[in-house]
Amino acid sequence: MSNVNPHPLLTRLFYRLRRDGFALGINEYLAALQAMEGGWGVQDANALKKLLRSLWCHSLAQQDHLEVIFRSISAEESQEDAKPREFQSESPESSSSPKNTPPVSPGEQVPSMVDSPTPVPELSLLPVKSSINVLEQTEDRDFQGYYPISRRYLVYSWRYLRRMVADGREDVLDVEGTIANVCEQGFFLKPKYSRREQNHADLLLLLDQEGSMTPFHRFTRDLVETAQHDSNIERVRVGYFHNVPPEYVYKDPYLTEKVKFEWILAESDGDTSVLIVSDGGAARGDRRSERFSATAEVLWHIKQHTKLIAWLNPVPSQRWQGSTAQFIAHLVPMYPLDPHGLNQAIAQIR
Repeated sequence: MSNVNPHPLLTRLFYRLRRDGFALGINEYLAALQAMEGGWGVQDANALKKLLRSLWCHSLAQQDHLEVIFRSISAEESQEDAKPREFQSESPESSSSPKNTPPVSPGEQVPSMVDSPTPVPELSLLPVKSSINVLEQTEDRDFQGYYPISRRYLVYSWRYLRRMVADGREDVLDVEGTIANVCEQGFFLKPKYSRREQNHADLLLLLDQEGSMTPFHRFTRDLVETAQHDSNIERVRVGYFHNVPPEYVYKDPYLTEKVKFEWILAESDGDTSVLIVSDGGAARGDRRSERFSATAEVLWHIKQHTKLIAWLNPVPSQRWQGSTAQFIAHLVPMYPLDPHGLNQAIAQIR
């Protein structure tokens, strides 16, 4: 299995392990899929096995069981790859190209075509298609369009990030003002109009990229796209960083176009809403004092410009315990990455 296609193998392993009692759901499947998109586990079968061992196995018994299932599926694929080669090698001789017949002299008698025996074509077995697993076909629907927060819900939630100011066109009929003018003047002269309200919300997204955040790149991409193109927020700025936003942040998700972080903060004021998306070290469960100190310094600089700041953590809150994220949560309101957590974060920064 050196030239293995990892994606079908991943799906087969997922179904097999789940039927054998592994506590696997769509979150675990997407975590493995996103890690493979980041370049892990795609070199060969052994690399994929190591990736799944670290993501899906929580005991030595589960690692041993994964090894057994992996060998079983490898043997099945080896047999399936060998069958087509057998049928190609057993091609009948009658299917080969006919040889050139020698020319017949005028004195020779051409044998009758009726008297010649009719060759009987050899019959060969055709490969039998394996039966369709109805369970796997049905479960494939579970993976279509699934995200921790759906794109539609993101579009809906951004509507609540508003800072309305009546400075638009003066074309909204003011019924109460019109009635007040009539009562004051004693007659109706003209209707009174008021200005339209416009959303002057200013959003700054700071997104952690690569490393332990790789499985969540699809969500952060949807977060940016819906805020920039599917909302009525007046200004949306995006800064990417890795682990901690130091002196520089990046304008692109590939971390190539850097800009000074102080320049971005200089364009912010007390009405700027800041939303940080990062695991804060909770994905690996480690606790590092240098990361906490650097994060605390960044948060202090942000709070010098605005108090509207919230942190969205893609790792479930029960896994923050004992990690750097637990201590960061004492410095800034931190919410889990789910619909309720997103609503709380938007309510905090509006």
